[in-house]
Amino acid sequence: MFDFILGLPMHALVIHGLVVLVPLIAVLAIAFTVLPRWRRPLRWPAAAGAVLSGALAWVGAASGEALLVRVSQARAATTDFELVQAHTDAGYRVRLAATVFMVLVLAAAWLLRAPAHAGSTTHLLQLLLSLLVVLASLTLIVTVALAGHAGSAAVWSDVG
Repeated sequence: MFDFILGLPMHALVIHGLVVLVPLIAVLAIAFTVLPRWRRPLRWPAAAGAVLSGALAWVGAASGEALLVRVSQARAATTDFELVQAHTDAGYRVRLAATVFMVLVLAAAWLLRAPAHAGSTTHLLQLLLSLLVVLASLTLIVTVALAGHAGSAAVWSDVG
C-alpha cells in the first residue's frame, strides 16, 4: 500500500513534502501561538497543518519501511545498512515529534480561542500551552532536518 505512486517510490515523494511543508507549518504554529492578534486567522490553517504534519510523518515512516524491504532485496550488496538504520531511527523520532506537535497544536487551536486576562489561571495555561507549541515546533524542525540529513547520507554515501 505504501510502496509506489505512479511507478515512483512513495517514500521519496512523501518525504520531500514533509521536508518542505512541515517546517513551514511549524513556523505557522509558532506564529499562531505567540501572536494573539493573528490567532483567529491562523487557527484553522495551523490545525489543518498540524494534522497534515502528523499524517505525512506516519505515511513517511510506513513508506520508508516498504522501501527498506525493497532495497534489502534489490540492493543488499551496495547498501550501507548502518546509515539506513540511522535514518530509520531518525524517521521514528520525526513520527513521534510530529504526533506530539499535532496534539499540542490541536489543543492550542481549541484552547486559545478567547483572550485570557493577565494573572488568571487561564492566562497561565495559555502561556504554558504556547510555550509547549513553540518547543514542539522547534523540535519537529530539528528532527526533520536530522532525518533528512541521515536519509541523504544513506542514499548518497557511495557517490564520493
